[in-house]
Amino acid sequence: MSRRAGTALAAMCAAAALLVPALVGPAAVAESDGPPVLQPVAKDSGPPQDPGQVAGRVGPLALDDKKMGKLATTLILDAESGQTLYDDDGSVAVIPASTNKIPTSVAVLTMAGPNRTLQTRVTLNGNDLFLIGGGDPLLSSRAPKVEPGYPTYPALTSMRALAKDTAEALKSQGAASVVLNLDDTFFDGPSWNPTWPEYYRTEGIVAPVSALIVDDGRVGGQWGPISDDPTMAAGDVFKQLLQDRGIKVSDVRRGKSADSAQELASVESAPIYELVQEALTSSDNQTAENLFRLAGRFGDFGGSFAGGSQAVKKALDQLGISAMLTNFVDGSGLSRDNQLTANTLTDILRRTVRAEDGLWPISSGLAVAGVSGTLRSRFSTPETSTAAGWLRGKTGTLNYVSALAGFVQSRSGRVLVFASIANDAKSSFDAGSQIDKIIASAADCGCPGEDR
Repeated sequence: MSRRAGTALAAMCAAAALLVPALVGPAAVAESDGPPVLQPVAKDSGPPQDPGQVAGRVGPLALDDKKMGKLATTLILDAESGQTLYDDDGSVAVIPASTNKIPTSVAVLTMAGPNRTLQTRVTLNGNDLFLIGGGDPLLSSRAPKVEPGYPTYPALTSMRALAKDTAEALKSQGAASVVLNLDDTFFDGPSWNPTWPEYYRTEGIVAPVSALIVDDGRVGGQWGPISDDPTMAAGDVFKQLLQDRGIKVSDVRRGKSADSAQELASVESAPIYELVQEALTSSDNQTAENLFRLAGRFGDFGGSFAGGSQAVKKALDQLGISAMLTNFVDGSGLSRDNQLTANTLTDILRRTVRAEDGLWPISSGLAVAGVSGTLRSRFSTPETSTAAGWLRGKTGTLNYVSALAGFVQSRSGRVLVFASIANDAKSSFDAGSQIDKIIASAADCGCPGEDR
C-alpha cells in the first residue's frame, strides 16, 4: 500500500522485464539512436499447454487448504486461445482484496477514457474565492524533488503552482483579501465507506474520499496523520500558500462556485491512464477510491460509492464481461463486502494482454515480480524466482485474505493469465507465499515440453 513510490526508471525497468503484446501502447514509438528496444513476444509464441500437465503441477499446491484457507480459488488460462489450463472454483465469489482495483480500472477507463485529465480550478465572485476540486488524487502541496534520472511517475499536480497563479491574478485585480470557499461537490454521497473500520484512517490506510484532497489528506507532512475532513485540510493548506504570497484569507468555509464566477487559475492532473497505473503498481488506495467515484461521475451514476459500483457493473456489461456474483462496495478492495470471481478477473486480464477494448493501461500498470511496486520483494525464493521479471500482477492483502491476479510468460513461451485468491486463511502472508509457488509452478512448466 505504498504511496507513489515508483519512478520513471522503475517503470522502464518493468517494461523491459516482461515483453508481451499487452505492453504495446496506444501509439507507435519512433526509432532513435538510443539503446535497442527488444521486440515483444509474439502472441502465438510456443506450443499450446497441456491442461493435464499444468494441473499435475499446480493442483497439489492450490488445494493445500492449510495455507490457502477454507475458501480458495485459482484459475489459469492461455491468454491467446482462452483455453482453461487449471480451474479450482474459478466461478466462486470470494473477497478479492486489492485485486478489486482491476475492475475499478476497467470502469474508469471505459467511462472517463484513458486520456482525460482532471482540473482543479480557482474562481472569484466578488470577495469570495472558490477552490474547486475535480477529483484529482495526486494534488500535492509539497515542493517537487529534483532527482536527475529519477523523476516522479506519474507527475504530481502542484498546488503551489495553483496558489502562485491565483495570487498573481488577485493582485492584478487589486484584491488583497478574500474569503476562501471550498467546493468539493464534484463527488457526492458519504465520504467514508460504512464497511471500513475506523483504523483504516487512523493507521493511514485510506482517507475519507473527497473531490478536493491534497497530500493524500495528510496533515503536517508526508507521514502526518490523515484528517477526518480532507476538504477542510486542503483549504487550510491553500490558505497558507496564498498568505505566503501576500493574499490575506479572512475565512475558510465550504461553498459552491456559481457557473458565472470568474476563473482565475487552474492546474491539470496526469491523464487517467497514468492514474490507473499508479493505483495498480503501488496498490494506491486513495487513487483507486477517486477513480471509482470518477467512473460513477463520468458514467452518469453519480460520484458516490453507489455510483462507482453501478459504473463498474455497467462497464463490464458493455465489454461483455460477466459480473455474475460480483459485488463492488468500494474501488480499492478494502471492504470485506466486495465479492469477485477468478473468472471475471481472468476475463478482464485476457483483454488487457491482447490490448483489447482500450484496457492496455491495466496490463502496463501491473507490478513486475522482483522489480516494481507491491511485487518488488515477491518471487524471490528458490521455488519461485524463475517467474521474477516475467510476471506482472496485482496483489491483494487483508486479514486472512491474500490474492494475486495477472499474467506471465511460461517457459514454453505461452502467455498465461491467472487469478488466485485465498480467503479464511490462517495467515495472509503464508497464503501469499503459497500463491507465488502456484503461479511460478505453472509458469515454469514447459507443457508440453521437456521438464527440467
